[in-house]
Amino acid sequence: MLGGVRSIKGEKQMIYKNITFKAAPFSYDLTFDDRITLVGGDSGTGKTVLYEMLEDIRLTDEYKAIKLFNYKSDDFLEAIKQCRDSFIVIDNADCMINDDVRRFINFELSNQYMLFLRNCDGLNVSYKSFKVLKFDNNRITLEEEL
Repeated sequence: MLGGVRSIKGEKQMIYKNITFKAAPFSYDLTFDDRITLVGGDSGTGKTVLYEMLEDIRLTDEYKAIKLFNYKSDDFLEAIKQCRDSFIVIDNADCMINDDVRRFINFELSNQYMLFLRNCDGLNVSYKSFKVLKFDNNRITLEEEL
């Protein structure tokens, strides 16, 4: 990296490869394979509960790079544009993101994103980006969407 400019090879920065924590009786073991992770799934599959858990763990030193946005976020576009070197989580992203936000996500490579989103139009994603929450024996993981 010369002068703070990223490699032209398109390397993707990962803020977190894993996020693991316990919220009794559940343990969360989330693994990320891409800079942009789209967490799909039907309503009631635990996405908003996960978002609420992240509200607590982001207060720890280990997870202080987590920035959370949802429909209650004030001045969302301006607030997200201030984020650098952050792990950005957007709940109900289908309602939240527009073309300006998509552009920011695609081109602000210092951030990593977890979007609770069904429509990936306009986002630079790979097959590794698509995940669903999976529950097994009180363990919650992110698995590739088939």
